[in-house]
Amino acid sequence: MKKILFMGVVLLILGSVSVKARAWVYVPDQGDTGWQTYLYTAGPAGFSGVAGFVVSNVIDDSAFPELLLDNLSHGGGAVNRGFEAGNYSNFSLIGASYGEVTAVPVMAISGNEYPAVAGENLSHQFGLSSGPSTAAFHNAHGQAGTVGSILETAVTLAPGEPFSFDWAFLGNDFSPWRDFSVFYLRGPDGVLVFTDGLGQIGSPPPVPNPSTLVLLGSGLLGLLGLGRQRRGR
Repeated sequence: MKKILFMGVVLLILGSVSVKARAWVYVPDQGDTGWQTYLYTAGPAGFSGVAGFVVSNVIDDSAFPELLLDNLSHGGGAVNRGFEAGNYSNFSLIGASYGEVTAVPVMAISGNEYPAVAGENLSHQFGLSSGPSTAAFHNAHGQAGTVGSILETAVTLAPGEPFSFDWAFLGNDFSPWRDFSVFYLRGPDGVLVFTDGLGQIGSPPPVPNPSTLVLLGSGLLGLLGLGRQRRGR
């Protein structure tokens, strides 16, 4: 019984901690990430559904962020994974999202140049004010998106199969306008089953003080002990 109560306390403590997404790369004001490689591995049930890529404003809808994609290991109908068809065939821009497939290297405000990682083409998404709502997505600080751009493609993964892609985030704005980009998986029923952060303007959110967690755990243990004493009377 004591072991069960202890495990319950541990779970309550862990459940109270806000754990940031695993892949966040933070950039300074008007910064950019450089090319990054993302790797997702399917669980024992595999996955079949849609992979999505979001670039979003936060608080306002100006100084739009940008998301670059290239070299997908899956998606694109297996024939356009690197956008080498020169278009978005087997991809879908959601709503009024704006993006383009380009062979011209993209220039960031910093002066960094982004040519394609593989082949000649890459995807260039813009978080324009005319884009669809991104309120369903949040940055590492828990702030919801406002508007942006969403790109999707069908993906099927066997159990344990990896899914990778190269990406770069161009922030263009200033803190506290913590614009961001995320990757997600959506099942056949339309429900999001996985979301992970890519790039974001600003610094990581503060990490909870370990002493706070110890005090929380002590308080919960004290409450459990008090409850046992009352039952024993």
